[in-house]
Amino acid sequence: MTGTNAITVLIADDDPFVRRGVSDIFAATTDIAVVADVDDGDRVPAAVHAYRPHVVLMDLKMRRVGGLDATRHLMTLQHPPRVIAMTAMDVDDLVLQAVSAGAHSFLSKDEPPETFHQSVRAVAAGNTLFSEESLRRIVAANRPPTADPDRAVLAALSARERDVLRSLASGASNADIAGQLFLSETTVKTHISAVFAKLGTRNRVEAALTAFRAGLVT
Repeated sequence: MTGTNAITVLIADDDPFVRRGVSDIFAATTDIAVVADVDDGDRVPAAVHAYRPHVVLMDLKMRRVGGLDATRHLMTLQHPPRVIAMTAMDVDDLVLQAVSAGAHSFLSKDEPPETFHQSVRAVAAGNTLFSEESLRRIVAANRPPTADPDRAVLAALSARERDVLRSLASGASNADIAGQLFLSETTVKTHISAVFAKLGTRNRVEAALTAFRAGLVT
């Protein structure tokens, strides 16, 4: 893999076969390069410092230091890489915790190669690739006793901001949202920034989860 504009990736997983398999997934791409892999979460900080990857594919369950703690550490850095949490389970409460800790997206390890490609490209571009059904399952498995706090937060949003959040929660990109709502992408970005600020969320997945919990999306 060559190219100065390649998206660089670090893989963190304690299973050598997973690390090899994920590396092979990106071998055929021309715009994504795996620059290193590590076998546990305690090796992530040094590897990030050495290789400066754009994206870290982070296994959530490792032997010494799990991906959740490693993600929390990365988010304390001045310029953290974007993190995609990887899990072997369709629904895992660690996914929700990882998103709250700052992970930008998540993937099941049994996703097809094209989904890995698309997720890395989306996250590197500041977007997030996720399925509406996967978020619905996570929310159902981790639903709080009441959604009233989330509904109260949504009350702070304008009608247009709610429209943008509703589209965002479906997995739509900024360009998709702009097309659906007849807005410019610049305006969409402004609305999304306002939504994040008002909801107290750091990324699109967190905002989408809030929308699902509050009943804005069903």
